Amino acid sequence: MPPPPTIAQQLAAKQRDISIAEFFERNRQILGFDNPQRALLTTVKEAVDNSIDAAEEARVLPDLLVEVAKETDERLRVAVTDNGPGILRREIPNVFARLLYGSRFHSNRQARGQQGIGISAAVLYANLTTARPARITSKVEEEEAAHVLELVLDTQKNQPRVVSEDVVLWDRPHGTRVELVLKARYTRGRQSPLDYVRSTAIVNPHCRIVLVEPDGTRTTFERATTDLPPLAKETLPHPFGLELGELGYLLKGTRRPTVAEFLAKDLQGVSARSAKELLAAAKIPASEPPAKIQAERQERLLDSLRAASLLAPSSDCLSPIGSLLIKRGLRNVLGELRPEFFAPPVSRPPKVRGGFPFMVEVGVVYGGGLPADQAIQILRFANRVPLLFQQGACAITNAVGNLDWRRYGLEQKGGSGVPIGPALLLVHVASTKIPFTSEAKEAIAEDPELDKELTLALQAAARHLRTHLSRKSRREFASEKFAIIQKILPKLAEKTSQLVGKPPPDLTPVITRIMDVVNVDAPVVRAPERVTLPVEVTNYTPRPRVLELFAELPPEVLAVATFAPAPDGTEPELGRAWWTLPKLAPNGRTKLEVSLPPKTDVEANDVDWYVAGVDESHLLGADPLPGDWDVRLPRTIVEAAEAAAQDAAAAGAADEEVDYDAAEASASSRDDE
Repeated sequence: MPPPPTIAQQLAAKQRDISIAEFFERNRQILGFDNPQRALLTTVKEAVDNSIDAAEEARVLPDLLVEVAKETDERLRVAVTDNGPGILRREIPNVFARLLYGSRFHSNRQARGQQGIGISAAVLYANLTTARPARITSKVEEEEAAHVLELVLDTQKNQPRVVSEDVVLWDRPHGTRVELVLKARYTRGRQSPLDYVRSTAIVNPHCRIVLVEPDGTRTTFERATTDLPPLAKETLPHPFGLELGELGYLLKGTRRPTVAEFLAKDLQGVSARSAKELLAAAKIPASEPPAKIQAERQERLLDSLRAASLLAPSSDCLSPIGSLLIKRGLRNVLGELRPEFFAPPVSRPPKVRGGFPFMVEVGVVYGGGLPADQAIQILRFANRVPLLFQQGACAITNAVGNLDWRRYGLEQKGGSGVPIGPALLLVHVASTKIPFTSEAKEAIAEDPELDKELTLALQAAARHLRTHLSRKSRREFASEKFAIIQKILPKLAEKTSQLVGKPPPDLTPVITRIMDVVNVDAPVVRAPERVTLPVEVTNYTPRPRVLELFAELPPEVLAVATFAPAPDGTEPELGRAWWTLPKLAPNGRTKLEVSLPPKTDVEANDVDWYVAGVDESHLLGADPLPGDWDVRLPRTIVEAAEAAAQDAAAAGAADEEVDYDAAEASASSRDDE
């Protein structure tokens, strides 16, 4: 009779493999499925992200339908349909019902989903909470019919199991539809599917997304541009981002015959000359086969690579939103709030963190319907994906809280923490490797290089806000002064004239000497037959002015507008039109009119007016032309401004400012060239 098993033998008998699916089945909170509300949002998020990525890679403008329907009090049916390229039949089970399976994990370029976990985790959660299979419908353009598969995920093997399969006709030329029944709860407001879809539409203005809620409410976010974002290019690994083990895998897996050729052709930033110098420093022959570089020699090679002065990683692998599309996306989605100010978005130059390029973009919106007595809303994004949870644990939030917003016009108790005021802050981090705090990808971890770039971008955006608030304060003061003068002076003149028995004098020269401004009045007038924007420009300064007037309005509004007189030029894609105004003598006035179809959804703060040819301190009702517009101004405006400056200097007015801003100065220098 054999002896009884020892304790060690008994313990060894209980040991077995744990599949990744089993692990996440018991630790679903790691992936964002820790409660019914969050589980719903995570499911929608993963399906939408995959759909947009697939459409962009196929160079198709994304068109998504997101449907959430109620099955029972505790169960919801979620369906996401896209117009992407579709998925081959043989790949459908692995894509949707196998964890850690995907095409982007080994790709060194920016993408929304990279780990191959998201949508499979949603399928796993649905299987776990309702025992209902996921229903996948997909059609590729080359095939006449669509494949319909019902799948479950075998957690013990981390393998898909096909429950049923069919082939059906589908009215789409190509695309994919994912249907899941899961235990979930639908709520509106913050951290809801509506909030997520709205945020997604802001940073993906090329997408059209329709959301159907359980009560039948249908919300459509139309695309604000038909331009697809540039496709991020896949780049080679950079030595600054390699660890010793990764270098060993690359050396073992390369097909290059020599280590010198491996360094020059399989790594980024290493030239053939640099490769020879690096190998000489590491005391490794250039002709050595890569697979023979082992142990201590690998360490010497890695140390040599890290100590070398190599080119920084290429930023071609990034796909930032861009300042123009950030502003267009914010305008398109936040239009109902009627913000008074959209700050010029800030896009920082690409930087490197641990061998991986990244960049930070920031946009600021102020006023309108935004609440003034609450903390500002922070919209956090990573690779164009909204981050709705764990705001307090995110590097973005910490960077916002560490900035002294009191210097920029917002309230902030103690000079730290999220400020209070009618503002919205958009922060986007783009990188090939986002340092998330967990697999749920809901917050970005702290990092010195990233924190520095976040701070610099936030400071630049905050300066735009401070400038706007300062201008607003000056305009309000000047407008109040102007209104008082126009109200009181005529009455004084009338009373005085009656006393001396003379007719009332012309007060225009007096108002001019007191105000010394160019006033732009541009209201919105609604009538049954049309909507008009009558613009009146008056020169309340003591000398003639040659001015250029610019209008910036939503591109869809510009497309249906008529003008009197016609503008001298337009940029339809940017929603811009401009006029060179006739020379305005002191107290002179000129008018133009913008006409729109009846019921056009436009307000006065939807149209921005800018003027070139007058200094900011002498401008009321409009802003000086932004320097980043890169506009070549008519020579007459530059010459008039230069002549005015010379006249002022000859009269001894050495302290008076020149009547054109930095944009005009740059235009003048370009003309001289």
